Amino acid sequence: MDRLSFNSNSEFYCGLDIAYEFVGTYIKERIGDADIKGVRILVVSDRNVGGYFYSGFEKQFLDLGVRPELTIVDSGNMYKNLDAVGEVVRSFVDFGFASGDWVIAFGGGGVLDITGFACSVYNSDLNLICVPTTMNAMVEGSVNESCLVNAGSHKNVLSSPVSIKAVFADPFFLRTVPDKVRSNGYAAVIRYSVLADPGLMLRINEEEELRIFLEDVYKARDKVEKLNPVLLTLGNEIADAIEGYFRFMNYSEGEALALSIYAAVPRSMREKLNEIYEKLGLPYSLTGVSGKMIMKNLSENLKRIHKDDISIVDLETGGKSWIVRHVPLSEALDILEKRIGVICAD
Repeated sequence: MDRLSFNSNSEFYCGLDIAYEFVGTYIKERIGDADIKGVRILVVSDRNVGGYFYSGFEKQFLDLGVRPELTIVDSGNMYKNLDAVGEVVRSFVDFGFASGDWVIAFGGGGVLDITGFACSVYNSDLNLICVPTTMNAMVEGSVNESCLVNAGSHKNVLSSPVSIKAVFADPFFLRTVPDKVRSNGYAAVIRYSVLADPGLMLRINEEEELRIFLEDVYKARDKVEKLNPVLLTLGNEIADAIEGYFRFMNYSEGEALALSIYAAVPRSMREKLNEIYEKLGLPYSLTGVSGKMIMKNLSENLKRIHKDDISIVDLETGGKSWIVRHVPLSEALDILEKRIGVICAD
């Protein structure tokens, strides 16, 4: 097991089988002289991860003499809402959770967001651990400083700051997820690569130790964040409009983001992305909807949030580096309409 070194307030660990062997030990070491049998632990997971992996995950705690509680939430962006948050909060209340108790988010990005949001609004200081089981959860959900949930077909409109004690990234789970889920997770890596480290995307799906790859991914993200955190929103506007239009059903989060990034980069980079997208099975054209309908949804989203000016990530003149432009909303919509034209016919 290795501890990854990068700019984060959380402790990050990476290694094969650490999810099954070290999470319980981590908690035991941090409660000091207290009897771990008296500590409350809640695991929040989804039906797939919980069904396949919970018994093995739970064993480490049983060996320490404590039986965690388990709450199952539905997975997928369509279920990442306040109803799911309420289910987790209800578990806190039903099981008598109070300050100092431990909550473990065990699953993909949706599980991490729902669990983190619930911890942030609960009236006690709970210790949150994340055990991400998808690439997207490892490189996005577990490093965000805020948890985001949806309202209806509107993506990530509710936000709450979150404090994560530790993250355990276990390569074992990446070997078990379907190819589509694995590929979707690489969309965030492609965004970091486009913004800061073009070499990252060339290493996707290569035989490489996950610890080395993840550490370089996190460093690329840190590099961008230090320049301007808004840069990390590249592609969000169109991606959110795509997901919302289809009510989170036709295109996954990763597919929508991949499309939006493809639309934003210059023509010369699209040629490079074609090969990578083909290899990963990611789309670079949007089907089942006209560009005008996506633009209508996008425009409504932005007008609901912004009245006048808006910050949009765009290439500087000359196309050598990405910058944040502060422009009138009408100008931003013109930029985004041109991007939509790259991936979708009218």
